[in-house]
Amino acid sequence: MLDIQYIANNAKQVNTNCQLRGYEIEVNAILQLYYERKCLISLIDDIRHQSKTLAKITPGESIDEEHRLQAKELKKKETDLAQQLKETEEKLQEKISWLPNILDPRVPIGGEDDNQVICQVGKIREFDFQPLSHEELGQKLNLIDIPRGVKAAKSRFYFLKNEAVRIRYALIQMFTDKLMPQGFELVSPPYLTKDLTLYASGYLPFAQKDNFKIVDEDLSLIGTSEQSMLGIHLDEILTKLPLLYLGDSMCFRTEAGSYGRDTAGILRVHQFYKLEQIVYCHPDESEDWHLKCLENEEWLMQELEIPYQVVLTASQDLAAPGRIKYDTEAWIPSQGKYRETTSNTNMGDYQTRRGNIRYKINKEKGFPHTISATGFCDRLIIAIMENYQEADGSIVIPQKLVPYMGGLSVIQPK
Repeated sequence: MLDIQYIANNAKQVNTNCQLRGYEIEVNAILQLYYERKCLISLIDDIRHQSKTLAKITPGESIDEEHRLQAKELKKKETDLAQQLKETEEKLQEKISWLPNILDPRVPIGGEDDNQVICQVGKIREFDFQPLSHEELGQKLNLIDIPRGVKAAKSRFYFLKNEAVRIRYALIQMFTDKLMPQGFELVSPPYLTKDLTLYASGYLPFAQKDNFKIVDEDLSLIGTSEQSMLGIHLDEILTKLPLLYLGDSMCFRTEAGSYGRDTAGILRVHQFYKLEQIVYCHPDESEDWHLKCLENEEWLMQELEIPYQVVLTASQDLAAPGRIKYDTEAWIPSQGKYRETTSNTNMGDYQTRRGNIRYKINKEKGFPHTISATGFCDRLIIAIMENYQEADGSIVIPQKLVPYMGGLSVIQPK
């Protein structure tokens, strides 16, 4: 959330920022409510001052009917103005809640096509046979069952089976072994959270259509463990920074607005597994931790020897809470292009302001910065399957992953 005083002092910048990010928000309407609020507070303070003056009349002095009526009238005015103030503050907060974070100056302007490639790492494999898609491989090797997933649930659900599940477990252990010595605390959070928690994370109100809401409950399935992990410190004052968490969770998304996109395979689905790096840090260390999380993401891709690229996300392809975001994209042979496998976003103090999460260290007070960076998600299983397939239909396990697979080095056709 943006500070109201910052909005008032930088209205033009805030308005331009909304336009660059593709949000049609009337900043002037926010300012009008802000000044109405200030006026109402001033009027209430004045009435309270008058009431105190009347109350100073000593018991020995005459208190005529006029004074009593005046006191009663002041009380009624105060009550009415307090109600107006409450309504104005609610309207103000509702409008402010729709303001996206201020972009980092490095962020390219535009949509997905304007994302900037920062680097490309690894050699793209040249196959001497026609490579299969992960969907085809999954069916042949009994690793992915989409038709029965649809039968059991609906489209964009699937059964992950056998060695594919083992690859997931292996990746969990491999990445956890890397991060635990860095001070990350492994946490499996609730898969359901309250609206307040989703609001603090910045997921609401922006991504409401992508939210699996539980009917008649103040609960929704999380779209990422980051959402739960913002709830862990709501309304707290932190006395130690940084706080490092590795969120372990299933994630659930309606994928609203993605009709017709990535309908084949399991690239875009309603349920998937993810490990998420979540960092609370001092503002001065924000950039360092953002890059450290990216370093961890790249480490995993390099260990698996999967070709990838890192892109700096453009303004309209960046979720509202983010200031700056790097995506790591793995090469997917069947599509002949890179596809996102992890994302790494620096939110600044946007989320902690919304969640009233502060720090007080050595008499210094403020709002910590938060960083949310995918460690890996199930899309990495897709990348492994497709990049390591062989002509006979088998899949070779990446060398560094073999110890985590109990020594299994090849998935053979059944």
